[in-house]
Amino acid sequence: MPNYIQSFVTQTYDHAANPPLLDKVVFTIDHIHEGGPGLYSTLDIVKFLTGHQIPVTVFIQCSDPVNRCPAERRNAQQVYDLDPNLVSLGAHSLSKGSSPAEQASNLLLINEMIEDITGSPASTLSYHGSGAGPENGVSYPGIRYARGIISAWSTAQADNVLNTPVMSLSSVNAAFEFIRLRNLADLSATLFVHSVELTNGSPKKEVFDAVLKAVIDKKLQALPYLSAMQSDYQGGSPVTPAGSNCPLRHFSNNQIVQYLRINIRDGVNGVYQVAELQRFLNELGLDAGTVDGIFGLNTKLAVIAYQILQGLTADGIVGSHTRASINTYCD
Repeated sequence: MPNYIQSFVTQTYDHAANPPLLDKVVFTIDHIHEGGPGLYSTLDIVKFLTGHQIPVTVFIQCSDPVNRCPAERRNAQQVYDLDPNLVSLGAHSLSKGSSPAEQASNLLLINEMIEDITGSPASTLSYHGSGAGPENGVSYPGIRYARGIISAWSTAQADNVLNTPVMSLSSVNAAFEFIRLRNLADLSATLFVHSVELTNGSPKKEVFDAVLKAVIDKKLQALPYLSAMQSDYQGGSPVTPAGSNCPLRHFSNNQIVQYLRINIRDGVNGVYQVAELQRFLNELGLDAGTVDGIFGLNTKLAVIAYQILQGLTADGIVGSHTRASINTYCD
């Protein structure tokens, strides 16, 4: 069994949404893989993480339910025994379209396995695959938080407990930007990977190792998945909920009525809409930059942070839905 070897990475994570606090990231691994020639096993990866005091959650799927998942039981026990204080085990659902009875039976089996190993049943769940996600008529008793990797599960749904979006693994820059934006919205960023995907020279391994290095170098803080989700969904937010006590000042121009996007400067009746937008975002603490009426990169990133918080499509464009949300924020 090979020891895990990090890629040589030069990119560093230098942003902090709430300095001097480090931005938050979570490591999760789907399935338990035994590895093979040129492939790291889940045990290899978890051993490396725990050796650097990094918490990780491993989601378990059952490959042989008739015999009560013997391979997963053996491997899950080995993974958990590496460090019970840093390793947590979660359940893996069946694919979308499985009947409620099949999903319930699968969860019961995995829960039995996890409880045998850890003393407690699973409280976290993993989905993935085409159309993955919570389905009508399917419930998962005892599951508090879940995560999915299909594109429909975007940052726009960050307010849904059964919907923890995961970072892009296409490039280090994309991953770091995802972490930055999630933390700007006072949310943790979840890194999800299969251990066998971490092949030498692959983009996913480069991303994984860059985030890993940032944690080891104390540029990021790694949190246990469960506590991160508790903080995300039960903790505070930099945006005060709308209502009678909303502290925002009224706009000088009553509403944002234009379609606004980056690199424009538009006005209505002499009042610059972009400036109104910047004023609004800055009052929320989302740092749109100088109120200059120019829709630049800082303004776009602040719009994305606002959209994430409000459950809107996080595209950085002030279209009809985002305008309506802003215009009714203090109603």
